Amino acid sequence: MSKRKRAKFHLGKGETLLKQGMMDYAVTGQYRYFAAGDATLTDRRFYFYADLSTGEVISFDLPLGEIYAVEKIGIPFLTRSMRLVTDRGSFRLNAFFVGRWVKAVRAAIARLPREEN
Repeated sequence: MSKRKRAKFHLGKGETLLKQGMMDYAVTGQYRYFAAGDATLTDRRFYFYADLSTGEVISFDLPLGEIYAVEKIGIPFLTRSMRLVTDRGSFRLNAFFVGRWVKAVRAAIARLPREEN
């Protein structure tokens, strides 16, 4: 099976889709360099997938229990971004109406059972 087919999102057994949409992943952590892709939030994880024009695929799958900070960063009304902070690093994602994503991710994390949170 190719890397491309393995990297695509699949809903796991018993997993519930909460939010899905287009986002830009700031590859360097800065606003200017980003990869346009698709983000998916479920009741268990946050998933991002981007298929770049160079043929490269960028994807990451973050279990909600590993996310310990969800922040809205950037210049208000201009470069609003969401930063997800985990032990694996910090992930900056840009989206229209990023506040809706921040609210959804925080709510999903808050609903996790205590031992996963």
